[in-house]
Amino acid sequence: PAGDAPDAAPVEAREAGPATVEEDPAWPSTPRDTGPGRVEDRAIEPPAALPGAERSAPEAVQFESSDGVVLHGSLWRTGDPAAPAVVFVHQARSDRSEWAGVIEELRRLAPGLTVLAFDLRGHGASTRVGERSVRWKELQNGDRTGLRRWASCTDDVQAAVAFLRGRVRGTVPRAIGLVGSSIGATSVIRAAANDGVVGPGGIAAVVALSPGMNYFSVPIEGAAETLRMRHTPVLAVGARDDTNDVAGTAERLQGILGDQLQVLLFENGGHGVAVAAAHPEVAGTIVVFLKARLGLL
Repeated sequence: PAGDAPDAAPVEAREAGPATVEEDPAWPSTPRDTGPGRVEDRAIEPPAALPGAERSAPEAVQFESSDGVVLHGSLWRTGDPAAPAVVFVHQARSDRSEWAGVIEELRRLAPGLTVLAFDLRGHGASTRVGERSVRWKELQNGDRTGLRRWASCTDDVQAAVAFLRGRVRGTVPRAIGLVGSSIGATSVIRAAANDGVVGPGGIAAVVALSPGMNYFSVPIEGAAETLRMRHTPVLAVGARDDTNDVAGTAERLQGILGDQLQVLLFENGGHGVAVAAAHPEVAGTIVVFLKARLGLL
């Protein structure tokens, strides 16, 4: 679709003030700004930690989007600055803590991965732009970008990727995986398509939990076509009882991506991270997929 701009230049993250190296007090229960809404933008409580999952406090980090939004995140480092990395992106009207259970399982089964979860603009702690504020309630639909646009969440993901590539923190991951839920899935698919790094350090895997072709009028078809041309592997996870027709989206993505797409569909489970909470095997499937594509198997 026009305006999807899959070949845009990668975004550089800008450091938001002095580097902060301290445990993140916000994990795993960052503030939420909730309210009624459609399934795809409903706040979901984070799933409980999975049995045997490792608990450890992450480091609090912050970085800026290209338009100046200070994005707050939780970072788990490894002893290897070149370790593969994974970025987790939440759904609308939620925050990074929704991924707590999946991240703990990932860290238990793949301790060699650097992990970053962050709050999208207008969500959780990511609500400041200089002296101004931005809230999810102000974000507008459509494919145009701007400070208060859902489409600009793609820019937030690109800023997180740039942050991990060492432009701020000194890490240079060998490969990067992106994991997103609902509008987060939209954002990681588009960010992977926009990414200009091919080969080592590039986006090697994308996981889309409850993806939609046009959430908040932000399309993914053009981005999916770009991922097909780049041979980027994608895992789509969802439930048939999701009123957003995730099953239909998976079918359309299969038509675009072919064998590059792996699909895990359940009969029930709802939307977004609720699917992971209802089906514990989701976390394990995500971990195996990421380990294989990021060179840990």
